[in-house]
Amino acid sequence: MNTWEPSLQKDKAYQPQPDWFEAILPLPAIPLILLLFLIAPIFLLAAESLLAPVYEFIQSLLLPVNAGVTYATLPFQLLLKIGLFAIFTFTGVMLLLLKITCLYHEVWSHFFSQPHPRHTVYHPDQQDSMISLFNWSLFRLFKVLGPLVMWIAILIAVSVLWYWLFNSFTDFGFFSFQLQFSLGFFLVTVLSLFVGIEVFKTFWSALTTNLGDIAAITEPEKPTQVIYDRAKKLAFGSPWILIVYPIYFLFYLAVIVEVVLLIATYDIGDLLSFKADLMMILGFQFVTFVVFIMLNAMKFMTYHDALVRYYRQHVR
Repeated sequence: MNTWEPSLQKDKAYQPQPDWFEAILPLPAIPLILLLFLIAPIFLLAAESLLAPVYEFIQSLLLPVNAGVTYATLPFQLLLKIGLFAIFTFTGVMLLLLKITCLYHEVWSHFFSQPHPRHTVYHPDQQDSMISLFNWSLFRLFKVLGPLVMWIAILIAVSVLWYWLFNSFTDFGFFSFQLQFSLGFFLVTVLSLFVGIEVFKTFWSALTTNLGDIAAITEPEKPTQVIYDRAKKLAFGSPWILIVYPIYFLFYLAVIVEVVLLIATYDIGDLLSFKADLMMILGFQFVTFVVFIMLNAMKFMTYHDALVRYYRQHVR
């Protein structure tokens, strides 16, 4: 399928031109932003409280304090809670963030002209763009993280099998300690090397598909594979990439540090009992959200510039 096949032209003359205040803070996004500020810390601390017993259970298996102690298994109710939390809560937060992104890009699209006469004008639609962005996000998540998750799962399975064999056949002469250690160490080392390579490939894939969400929003009729191919072609099509990508990397690194500090400082009980410093948490959220919106605006400008440059170089 041709990645650059023009979409159906949509007349934007009837749509009022938004002002700069609406570009900074769209009115429909205000209640969604407030809701995001409310549920984000609750979501993170609730996830930490649910996953803490799992972490302690795994730690007790890998680093047992007393070899003679038999550790209890995780209760099924806890696993069920974690599964339901992951499905509903994570999906809800993800959809909320995607909806806010759609609203901003819908307003920003009015400030950009048609990239090329053979390319359609940007025509985001509240419903279609949201569906397209959600499908693209799942498609990209599978494409980017799928291979890495598979290799990590294989590494964990082999490591657990090695640990079980080491404890089960140590006393048998036909399966000596040296043979167990050498074979297990070789397999884990090779798989760790593959995981390391896959980490680099995952980072590169995430970097080169970073512009795909703009195409999904502004041209919602495009299939996800076409969006993926276009994002790959435009990944380094603008010199602004040299500024946007490093800032994105630093931003995500800062978000990870922020989340770790939040989890290390407070728990869900502190938040619900108002013992946490709510003003500090809201302040960090506000700064993070402002930087996130600024980066998305820069990414939109970078996408438009890369698209214009592509047409200038390849279409006469």
